[in-house]
Amino acid sequence: MRGAAAFRERKEVRSFHKLRRTNSGRVLNLIALSDAATTLNSGPKPAGVSRLFHSNALNYAILTKHNIRDNERELFARNLLVATKIFIPFDPRRLEIGGRSFFIEEFLFKDHLRDLLHMDPTLGDPHVLHDVKILEALSRSPTLDAFIVTEFLRSEGLKVEPTFFCESYSLAAKTSAEVFQVFKPLVQKALGKSASPEEMNRFVDQVWNVSASSTSNLFLEALQIPRAEWGNVIFAWKALIYYDLVSRGTADRLQRVLQVLQGTVTKSRPTMMMMQHIEDLKRELARNLYKLHEGSTGYIQGALRRVVDVILNGSQASELTESLRNMAENISGVGMNVVLFDQVTSYLLYLYPRPSTHLVDAEEFEAELQNLCDIVQLRDTAFG
Repeated sequence: MRGAAAFRERKEVRSFHKLRRTNSGRVLNLIALSDAATTLNSGPKPAGVSRLFHSNALNYAILTKHNIRDNERELFARNLLVATKIFIPFDPRRLEIGGRSFFIEEFLFKDHLRDLLHMDPTLGDPHVLHDVKILEALSRSPTLDAFIVTEFLRSEGLKVEPTFFCESYSLAAKTSAEVFQVFKPLVQKALGKSASPEEMNRFVDQVWNVSASSTSNLFLEALQIPRAEWGNVIFAWKALIYYDLVSRGTADRLQRVLQVLQGTVTKSRPTMMMMQHIEDLKRELARNLYKLHEGSTGYIQGALRRVVDVILNGSQASELTESLRNMAENISGVGMNVVLFDQVTSYLLYLYPRPSTHLVDAEEFEAELQNLCDIVQLRDTAFG
């Protein structure tokens, strides 16, 4: 257990200086994105790329979705499994020297903004209020992938310059195109209208771009979904398509992890008790990762299949309404589990890329397995 405690002190899964170029469902590295935006704006033909925040300190921060441990729960007013941590480095060029961090969801969030960043929302500065609104939206975003962040902010009526993500994180543009290719024919079929290609494209674009500020939408009005839910419903649909696309290689990764767990033998001969504990931890981690994977991917595929079936079979609008609202209700838990699976399996394979015999220290291996078992226990059990 000493090793597990030491692991937690190493700033979650990797120290921040190793995340300099990282962006993922768990990490939003604004240092990398802001640097790329600066390069684009300083070229011979400036691109005019807007930053995400007015605050320069926030534009050079790293945000992570953080698994809350028992000793951190007193920071929050409500019971959370995951919170959004903001890391403000002392020097964005030298992350290894550290910085300050706090959670968006904690009691003292606005106190930290005032004390560390000199941002006081009570003074009514529109730039500060804008930045706080963006942060609070990011805390509600299921994950921090560029596509998910862009679409979630859009659903909240917060416009982000797409080039901020697309130029410096090109996967967002590719992902958006792939999701739209799945989304478009289904909306066209659901609309069921005799319309010219131009009219149909306009209808589909209107649905794709729905947000909290939308006042009319043919598709959602026909489904009798309350206007206040429009942004969440369409965001959840797009997000599930996205999670389905990015989860298609995870079965192979799970198999690699199971092979590592099964085939790794420690180099020293631990006590019988430690050896038994290691084997128990292997089985526990394998079992819970399997549940996590099958639960989240099973829900994603099942939910999307129900929507497709309802649309293609011409069922009553109420069935489609129910399916879409169910997606919106569950998207946060699903996103959390998708990121959790990626976090744990990526780290295990980072430490142990292949099964090893008599190369791994028994005490260290036990500590790492214990810590990963603890993290997986934080999953949303409704989806695995």
